[in-house]
Amino acid sequence: MRLVILQVNDRGGIHGRKLVEKSYPRGGDPVGDPLKNAKRLVEEDRVFLLFNFGGPVSVPLGAYAMEKRVPYLFPHTALLTLDGARYVFTSFPRFEGETAVVLRHLSEKLGVKSIGVVHDPNAYGSYFRDRARDLASELSYRFVGSREIESRDPESAVKDMEELAALEPEAVVLALYPAQARKVMEAKAGLGWRNVRMVATGPLTDEQYLDVGGGVSEGTLGFCHYPDPESAEGAGLDEYRDLMREYFPEKRLNRYSLYGYVFGKLVVEGLERAGPELTRERFLDAMESIRDWDSGGILPKVSFGAADHHAQTAGFLCELVNGKFEPRTDWIEP
Repeated sequence: MRLVILQVNDRGGIHGRKLVEKSYPRGGDPVGDPLKNAKRLVEEDRVFLLFNFGGPVSVPLGAYAMEKRVPYLFPHTALLTLDGARYVFTSFPRFEGETAVVLRHLSEKLGVKSIGVVHDPNAYGSYFRDRARDLASELSYRFVGSREIESRDPESAVKDMEELAALEPEAVVLALYPAQARKVMEAKAGLGWRNVRMVATGPLTDEQYLDVGGGVSEGTLGFCHYPDPESAEGAGLDEYRDLMREYFPEKRLNRYSLYGYVFGKLVVEGLERAGPELTRERFLDAMESIRDWDSGGILPKVSFGAADHHAQTAGFLCELVNGKFEPRTDWIEP
């Protein structure tokens, strides 16, 4: 989103207004602290809208946004499913559909017979654990068990991976955050555990956070939400790369920043359509008027309506090959 703010403001703003970002640092509580920050932004700073605030906090924050009638746009999660809620717009494909597509592919296409899960203990991690367990009978594989990585920044994951390896899964689902996932991959390397398929989930499907070198991560399966930010073709991707070179030349391109860019562009589309006499209600009406919005190759075309505030319903299966996630399917809408 910062990339879009810089671009818009350097071009004079929107209807004569510059965009201003306001934020507060997150503390150690992954739900309580960002919720407290959001309330401060709304009630003290009087911000116009909230953007991102992803993860488990999105669920109580969605309810808060509805209560305060403050637009809450595109949290970086699929945990929030308030379809048609006036003040909430959601971003990428639902985890329910993603898990069904990925687990079915593992079982029916790749012949995987046993699956384990290593996960964060929060709602995101627990959701993938529970889905892997609950779909086992329907999809004809054996759920062997799971292990939690309690710290978001663990020193090691060797013990957890040793215990999981002893259960002999043929595939391991990673419902983790980037620092956790890297330690899991490093532990896998240290254990010499080669005969297992790793499976990335949700926004973790980004090679920058999974490829630890030495071929350890090769073959990792994922459900990609966005194309390769470095090499995929499209006008939107070209502009993203140009802007990153201009404003953040020291930063590596990745799918996280591509998410912020494309959904930031959607916010700008709504602000431009709302016109110079801007109110929250006019902005929401403008967002709901968007039909077949073209992101330039980053997302399938986006349409909203009064009963549909979900931007992206499709993703595609991908596999880590030579350190890069390569598409294995076209866009799939679960």
